[in-house]
Amino acid sequence: MKIIEFHKPVSKKTAIAIGMFDGVHLGHKALISQLLGKSDEKNLCPVIYTFSNHPIKEAKRKLLTTLNEKLYIFEKLDVENIYIANLEEDLMTMSPEEFVKKELVKTLNCKLVIVGENFRFGHKKEGNVNTLKELGKIFNFEVIIVNKVLKDGVAVSSSLIHDLILGGEIEEGNSLLGHPYFVQGIVERGKGLGRHLGFPTANLAYENGNKLLPKNGVYITIGNYNGILLKGVTNVGFNPTFEDKKNVKIESHFLDVENDFYGKFLRLYFIKRLRDEIKYEKVQDLRNQVMADIEETRKFFESNPIESIALI
Repeated sequence: MKIIEFHKPVSKKTAIAIGMFDGVHLGHKALISQLLGKSDEKNLCPVIYTFSNHPIKEAKRKLLTTLNEKLYIFEKLDVENIYIANLEEDLMTMSPEEFVKKELVKTLNCKLVIVGENFRFGHKKEGNVNTLKELGKIFNFEVIIVNKVLKDGVAVSSSLIHDLILGGEIEEGNSLLGHPYFVQGIVERGKGLGRHLGFPTANLAYENGNKLLPKNGVYITIGNYNGILLKGVTNVGFNPTFEDKKNVKIESHFLDVENDFYGKFLRLYFIKRLRDEIKYEKVQDLRNQVMADIEETRKFFESNPIESIALI
Protein backbone atom coordinates (compact mmCIF):
# COMPACT_ATOMS: atom_id res chain seq x y z
CA MET A 1 0.00 0.00 0.00
CA LYS A 2 1.30 3.42 -0.98
CA ILE A 3 0.69 6.70 0.86
CA ILE A 4 0.51 9.62 -1.60
CA GLU A 5 2.03 12.76 -0.16
CA PHE A 6 -0.39 15.65 0.40
CA HIS A 7 -0.41 18.01 -2.65
CA LYS A 8 1.99 15.75 -4.58
CA PRO A 9 0.80 15.44 -8.22
CA VAL A 10 -0.09 11.99 -9.56
CA SER A 11 0.75 11.22 -13.19
CA LYS A 12 -1.52 8.18 -13.64
CA LYS A 13 -5.21 8.61 -14.34
CA THR A 14 -7.09 7.85 -11.14
CA ALA A 15 -10.38 6.69 -9.72
CA ILE A 16 -11.00 8.28 -6.31
CA ALA A 17 -13.27 7.41 -3.39
CA ILE A 18 -13.59 10.34 -0.98
CA GLY A 19 -14.53 10.27 2.68
CA MET A 20 -13.52 10.39 6.32
CA PHE A 21 -14.04 6.60 6.47
CA ASP A 22 -14.36 6.71 10.27
CA GLY A 23 -14.74 3.09 11.35
CA VAL A 24 -14.49 1.79 7.76
CA HIS A 25 -17.98 0.33 8.20
CA LEU A 26 -20.25 -1.56 5.78
CA GLY A 27 -21.16 1.64 3.91
CA HIS A 28 -17.51 2.55 3.45
CA LYS A 29 -16.74 -0.99 2.33
CA ALA A 30 -19.42 -0.69 -0.37
CA LEU A 31 -17.68 2.49 -1.56
CA ILE A 32 -14.29 0.75 -1.57
CA SER A 33 -15.73 -2.24 -3.43
CA GLN A 34 -17.01 0.12 -6.15
CA LEU A 35 -13.63 1.84 -6.28
CA LEU A 36 -11.68 -1.36 -6.78
CA GLY A 37 -14.15 -2.82 -9.28
CA LYS A 38 -14.55 0.30 -11.42
CA SER A 39 -10.85 1.21 -11.43
CA ASP A 40 -10.01 -2.28 -12.66
CA GLU A 41 -12.76 -2.13 -15.28
CA LYS A 42 -11.65 1.27 -16.56
CA ASN A 43 -7.90 0.72 -16.15
CA LEU A 44 -7.54 3.53 -13.62
CA CYS A 45 -5.33 3.82 -10.57
CA PRO A 46 -7.54 3.41 -7.43
CA VAL A 47 -7.04 6.02 -4.71
CA ILE A 48 -8.79 6.58 -1.39
CA TYR A 49 -8.94 10.26 -0.47
CA THR A 50 -9.23 10.62 3.29
CA PHE A 51 -8.16 12.97 6.06
CA SER A 52 -5.58 13.00 8.82
CA ASN A 53 -7.98 14.79 11.17
CA HIS A 54 -11.74 14.95 11.59
CA PRO A 55 -13.84 17.74 10.06
CA ILE A 56 -16.00 17.74 13.21
CA LYS A 57 -14.29 19.41 16.16
CA GLU A 58 -12.59 16.70 18.19
CA ALA A 59 -14.49 17.60 21.35
CA LYS A 60 -17.81 16.80 19.69
CA ARG A 61 -17.28 13.13 18.86
CA LYS A 62 -14.45 10.71 19.41
CA LEU A 63 -13.17 8.64 16.52
CA LEU A 64 -14.04 5.03 15.77
CA THR A 65 -10.67 4.61 14.07
CA THR A 66 -7.38 6.42 14.45
CA LEU A 67 -5.49 7.16 11.25
CA ASN A 68 -3.20 4.16 11.83
CA GLU A 69 -6.20 1.90 12.39
CA LYS A 70 -7.84 3.13 9.18
CA LEU A 71 -4.67 2.48 7.22
CA TYR A 72 -4.49 -1.04 8.65
CA ILE A 73 -8.08 -1.77 7.53
CA PHE A 74 -7.50 -0.24 4.08
CA GLU A 75 -4.53 -2.53 3.60
CA LYS A 76 -6.59 -5.54 4.63
CA LEU A 77 -9.20 -4.52 2.03
CA ASP A 78 -6.51 -4.50 -0.70
CA VAL A 79 -6.54 -0.74 -1.23
CA GLU A 80 -3.39 0.19 -3.15
CA ASN A 81 -3.13 3.97 -2.76
CA ILE A 82 -4.13 6.38 0.02
CA TYR A 83 -4.10 10.16 -0.28
CA ILE A 84 -4.18 11.75 3.18
CA ALA A 85 -5.30 15.37 3.21
CA ASN A 86 -4.81 17.71 6.14
CA LEU A 87 -7.94 19.63 7.06
CA GLU A 88 -6.18 22.95 7.33
CA GLU A 89 -7.67 26.37 6.70
CA ASP A 90 -6.60 26.56 3.04
CA LEU A 91 -8.38 23.30 2.25
CA MET A 92 -11.46 24.02 4.37
CA THR A 93 -12.01 27.46 2.82
CA MET A 94 -11.86 26.25 -0.79
CA SER A 95 -15.04 26.60 -2.82
CA PRO A 96 -16.40 23.34 -4.27
CA GLU A 97 -15.02 24.24 -7.71
CA GLU A 98 -11.63 25.16 -6.25
CA PHE A 99 -11.44 21.84 -4.39
CA VAL A 100 -12.27 19.85 -7.50
CA LYS A 101 -9.89 21.82 -9.72
CA LYS A 102 -6.89 21.88 -7.36
CA GLU A 103 -7.21 18.60 -5.46
CA LEU A 104 -9.03 16.15 -7.70
CA VAL A 105 -8.06 17.30 -11.19
CA LYS A 106 -4.69 19.06 -10.93
CA THR A 107 -3.15 17.01 -8.11
CA LEU A 108 -4.79 13.61 -8.47
CA ASN A 109 -5.57 13.53 -12.22
CA CYS A 110 -8.96 11.95 -11.53
CA LYS A 111 -11.20 10.50 -14.20
CA LEU A 112 -13.71 8.92 -11.84
CA VAL A 113 -14.97 10.04 -8.40
CA ILE A 114 -17.00 7.75 -6.11
CA VAL A 115 -18.84 9.18 -3.10
CA GLY A 116 -21.78 8.41 -0.82
CA GLU A 117 -25.18 10.00 -1.38
CA ASN A 118 -24.74 12.42 1.56
CA PHE A 119 -21.33 13.66 0.40
CA ARG A 120 -20.71 17.35 1.06
CA PHE A 121 -17.58 19.35 0.21
CA GLY A 122 -16.13 22.81 -0.14
CA HIS A 123 -16.30 25.80 2.19
CA LYS A 124 -19.12 25.41 4.74
CA LYS A 125 -20.16 22.20 2.90
CA GLU A 126 -21.56 24.25 0.02
CA GLY A 127 -21.14 21.39 -2.48
CA ASN A 128 -23.21 18.20 -2.69
CA VAL A 129 -23.46 15.26 -5.09
CA ASN A 130 -25.29 17.36 -7.69
CA THR A 131 -22.56 20.00 -7.52
CA LEU A 132 -19.97 17.25 -8.01
CA LYS A 133 -21.80 15.88 -11.07
CA GLU A 134 -21.92 19.34 -12.67
CA LEU A 135 -18.22 19.89 -12.00
CA GLY A 136 -17.53 16.44 -13.44
CA LYS A 137 -19.03 17.60 -16.74
CA ILE A 138 -16.83 20.71 -16.71
CA PHE A 139 -13.59 18.95 -15.75
CA ASN A 140 -14.22 15.71 -17.63
CA PHE A 141 -14.55 13.08 -14.92
CA GLU A 142 -17.30 10.57 -14.18
CA VAL A 143 -19.17 10.57 -10.87
CA ILE A 144 -20.68 7.48 -9.19
CA ILE A 145 -22.98 7.92 -6.21
CA VAL A 146 -23.18 4.97 -3.81
CA ASN A 147 -26.46 4.67 -1.90
CA LYS A 148 -26.62 4.18 1.85
CA VAL A 149 -26.15 0.63 3.04
CA LEU A 150 -29.07 -0.64 5.12
CA LYS A 151 -28.70 -3.28 7.82
CA ASP A 152 -32.03 -4.66 9.07
CA GLY A 153 -33.69 -1.57 7.62
CA VAL A 154 -31.35 0.87 9.38
CA ALA A 155 -28.89 3.10 7.48
CA VAL A 156 -25.31 2.34 8.47
CA SER A 157 -23.43 5.42 9.68
CA SER A 158 -20.39 6.26 11.78
CA SER A 159 -22.50 8.31 14.21
CA LEU A 160 -24.91 5.42 14.83
CA ILE A 161 -22.03 2.99 15.42
CA HIS A 162 -20.40 5.53 17.74
CA ASP A 163 -23.56 5.68 19.87
CA LEU A 164 -23.93 1.89 19.98
CA ILE A 165 -20.36 1.32 21.12
CA LEU A 166 -20.49 4.15 23.62
CA GLY A 167 -23.69 2.59 24.97
CA GLY A 168 -22.10 -0.85 25.38
CA GLU A 169 -23.98 -2.42 22.46
CA ILE A 170 -20.81 -3.87 21.01
CA GLU A 171 -22.38 -6.72 19.05
CA GLU A 172 -24.81 -4.38 17.32
CA GLY A 173 -21.97 -1.98 16.52
CA ASN A 174 -19.83 -4.81 15.17
CA SER A 175 -22.62 -5.94 12.84
CA LEU A 176 -22.71 -2.46 11.25
CA LEU A 177 -18.94 -2.24 11.02
CA GLY A 178 -18.68 -5.63 9.33
CA HIS A 179 -15.81 -6.52 11.68
CA PRO A 180 -15.22 -6.44 15.44
CA TYR A 181 -14.43 -3.06 16.95
CA PHE A 182 -10.79 -2.87 17.99
CA VAL A 183 -8.25 -0.80 19.87
CA GLN A 184 -4.51 -1.08 19.33
CA GLY A 185 -1.38 0.04 21.11
CA ILE A 186 1.58 -1.00 23.23
CA VAL A 187 1.24 -3.14 26.35
CA GLU A 188 2.58 -1.28 29.37
CA ARG A 189 3.22 -2.24 32.97
CA GLY A 190 0.36 -1.53 35.33
CA LYS A 191 0.17 -1.69 39.11
CA GLY A 192 0.09 -5.48 39.14
CA LEU A 193 -3.44 -5.62 40.56
CA GLY A 194 -4.48 -8.42 38.23
CA ARG A 195 -1.46 -10.50 39.15
CA HIS A 196 -2.22 -9.84 42.84
CA LEU A 197 -5.68 -11.33 42.27
CA GLY A 198 -4.19 -14.34 40.50
CA PHE A 199 -5.13 -13.19 36.99
CA PRO A 200 -2.21 -11.36 35.33
CA THR A 201 -3.30 -8.73 32.82
CA ALA A 202 -1.93 -6.94 29.78
CA ASN A 203 -2.55 -3.19 30.12
CA LEU A 204 -3.04 -1.58 26.72
CA ALA A 205 -1.77 1.97 26.21
CA TYR A 206 -4.04 2.90 23.32
CA GLU A 207 -2.64 5.14 20.60
CA ASN A 208 -4.83 8.20 20.64
CA GLY A 209 -6.74 10.04 23.35
CA ASN A 210 -9.39 10.93 20.78
CA LYS A 211 -10.17 7.25 20.16
CA LEU A 212 -13.61 6.10 21.29
CA LEU A 213 -13.43 3.39 23.94
CA PRO A 214 -16.33 1.01 24.54
CA LYS A 215 -18.56 1.71 27.53
CA ASN A 216 -16.90 0.84 30.82
CA GLY A 217 -17.41 -2.81 31.67
CA VAL A 218 -16.17 -6.33 31.07
CA TYR A 219 -15.93 -7.84 27.58
CA ILE A 220 -15.02 -11.05 25.82
CA THR A 221 -12.15 -10.06 23.52
CA ILE A 222 -9.61 -11.46 21.09
CA GLY A 223 -6.04 -10.23 21.21
CA ASN A 224 -3.84 -10.31 18.14
CA TYR A 225 -0.19 -10.41 19.09
CA ASN A 226 2.13 -10.81 16.11
CA GLY A 227 -0.50 -12.90 14.28
CA ILE A 228 -1.23 -15.11 17.30
CA LEU A 229 -4.88 -14.97 18.41
CA LEU A 230 -5.55 -14.89 22.15
CA LYS A 231 -8.83 -15.52 24.00
CA GLY A 232 -9.36 -12.66 26.41
CA VAL A 233 -11.46 -11.15 29.18
CA THR A 234 -11.05 -7.38 29.20
CA ASN A 235 -12.03 -4.72 31.70
CA VAL A 236 -12.52 -1.19 30.43
CA GLY A 237 -12.74 1.29 33.28
CA PHE A 238 -11.33 2.68 36.51
CA ASN A 239 -10.85 -0.35 38.81
CA PRO A 240 -13.54 0.90 41.24
CA THR A 241 -12.72 -1.73 43.88
CA PHE A 242 -9.23 -0.21 44.15
CA GLU A 243 -10.41 3.43 43.82
CA ASP A 244 -8.29 4.20 40.76
CA LYS A 245 -10.28 6.98 39.08
CA LYS A 246 -7.55 8.86 37.21
CA ASN A 247 -7.73 7.32 33.74
CA VAL A 248 -9.77 4.73 31.89
CA LYS A 249 -7.69 1.58 31.56
CA ILE A 250 -7.94 -1.40 29.22
CA GLU A 251 -6.80 -4.49 31.10
CA SER A 252 -6.96 -7.95 29.51
CA HIS A 253 -6.44 -11.40 30.95
CA PHE A 254 -5.66 -13.90 28.21
CA LEU A 255 -6.65 -17.51 28.75
CA ASP A 256 -4.04 -20.28 28.89
CA VAL A 257 -1.04 -18.10 28.02
CA GLU A 258 1.66 -16.27 29.94
CA ASN A 259 0.79 -12.57 29.85
CA ASP A 260 4.34 -11.43 29.14
CA PHE A 261 3.55 -8.85 26.46
CA TYR A 262 5.19 -5.79 28.04
CA GLY A 263 6.44 -3.37 25.39
CA LYS A 264 4.75 -5.34 22.61
CA PHE A 265 2.20 -4.13 20.06
CA LEU A 266 -1.28 -5.61 20.53
CA ARG A 267 -4.56 -5.28 18.63
CA LEU A 268 -7.60 -5.99 20.81
CA TYR A 269 -11.00 -6.91 19.30
CA PHE A 270 -14.18 -6.49 21.37
CA ILE A 271 -16.53 -9.41 20.73
CA LYS A 272 -19.21 -9.45 23.43
CA ARG A 273 -20.09 -7.42 26.52
CA LEU A 274 -20.46 -9.44 29.71
CA ARG A 275 -21.37 -6.92 32.42
CA ASP A 276 -20.92 -3.48 33.94
CA GLU A 277 -17.92 -2.59 36.03
CA ILE A 278 -18.74 -3.24 39.71
CA LYS A 279 -17.22 -1.95 42.93
CA TYR A 280 -16.81 -4.74 45.48
CA GLU A 281 -16.36 -4.24 49.21
CA LYS A 282 -14.15 -7.31 49.49
CA VAL A 283 -11.28 -8.26 47.17
CA GLN A 284 -12.36 -11.92 47.39
CA ASP A 285 -15.74 -10.97 45.91
CA LEU A 286 -13.94 -9.36 42.97
CA ARG A 287 -11.76 -12.47 42.58
CA ASN A 288 -14.86 -14.68 42.49
CA GLN A 289 -16.48 -12.48 39.85
CA VAL A 290 -13.37 -12.53 37.66
CA MET A 291 -13.33 -16.33 37.90
CA ALA A 292 -16.97 -16.35 36.76
CA ASP A 293 -16.12 -13.99 33.85
CA ILE A 294 -13.29 -16.30 32.78
CA GLU A 295 -15.57 -19.33 32.92
CA GLU A 296 -18.21 -17.57 30.80
CA THR A 297 -15.50 -16.62 28.31
CA ARG A 298 -14.29 -20.23 28.08
CA LYS A 299 -17.83 -21.41 27.37
CA PHE A 300 -18.23 -18.72 24.70
CA PHE A 301 -15.12 -19.87 22.83
CA GLU A 302 -16.15 -23.52 23.17
CA SER A 303 -19.31 -22.64 21.21
CA ASN A 304 -17.54 -20.09 18.97
CA PRO A 305 -14.02 -21.31 18.10
CA ILE A 306 -11.64 -18.37 17.81
CA GLU A 307 -10.72 -19.36 14.23
CA SER A 308 -14.40 -19.08 13.19
CA ILE A 309 -14.73 -15.43 14.25
CA ALA A 310 -14.13 -13.08 11.31
CA LEU A 311 -11.68 -10.36 12.30
CA ILE A 312 -9.95 -7.85 10.07
